[in-house]
Amino acid sequence: MDLPELSEAAASADKAAIYAEMRHLGGVPMVALIFRHLATLPGALEWLWDAVSPAWRSGVLQETAWRIARAEPLVPIAPMSRPALAALGVDDAALQEIRSVIESYDRANPENLLTVMCALRLVGGRDRKREFASRDWVPPPAPGPLVPMGNLRTLPPEVDAILSLVAEPAPQGGERVVQSLYRHFLHRPAFLAFAVTLLRQRIDDGSVDQASRRIQAAMALAADEIVEGLRAPPVPHPGVVPVCTRFAGGIIPRMIVVGRLLRGGLPE
Repeated sequence: MDLPELSEAAASADKAAIYAEMRHLGGVPMVALIFRHLATLPGALEWLWDAVSPAWRSGVLQETAWRIARAEPLVPIAPMSRPALAALGVDDAALQEIRSVIESYDRANPENLLTVMCALRLVGGRDRKREFASRDWVPPPAPGPLVPMGNLRTLPPEVDAILSLVAEPAPQGGERVVQSLYRHFLHRPAFLAFAVTLLRQRIDDGSVDQASRRIQAAMALAADEIVEGLRAPPVPHPGVVPVCTRFAGGIIPRMIVVGRLLRGGLPE
């Protein structure tokens, strides 16, 4: 069973307004899975956005997250040559489509991780200790548009098996997490298999987890500072803490590394 989520198309007016502000301030064309899932828990998305949005509106959270993610040195994957991609049916137009997806998540995942880490520090309620400095901050233009995500319920078994090599497995009694980035490539299973094969080398040698732990540690220090300017009542739903802990504890940090590896592996 996969993690439940509220799609952007199905969001009610209030949640759709939060989704729209997240896309705009994040400089991305989509809303992350963690927030689509929190939208299924009564009051959770509204609580998180009321608490953390001042840091987004100032741009402090996004700029801090992007800086931390860029600073981490990585062991690269093998470069994807144009002839190899052409053999997989990836022409110039398809390459641009792929690049837009990867650039979008490469931008989104750092800000998502820092947001979730801030939220975990606010679950018991907190008063603001300082104000964010007033500044006119304009987010960067979003990449895209993005090709839609594929339907996980109608996957051929061989494609589902490819996803199982990179998806977050379900804990006992829980749900599997198939990261959104991969779902945009479900209509290109040959490219998905190629990308996963390249990534598995870095997953198996431990370098993805090593880099993600360093990013996680740096983001934790940044979250400690950012929450000084935030306030929130106690979290309204008990499901917020375990899911945020799960995503911040490994899923999002690893996807920050994955996004940078894939972006670096694409041909110019």
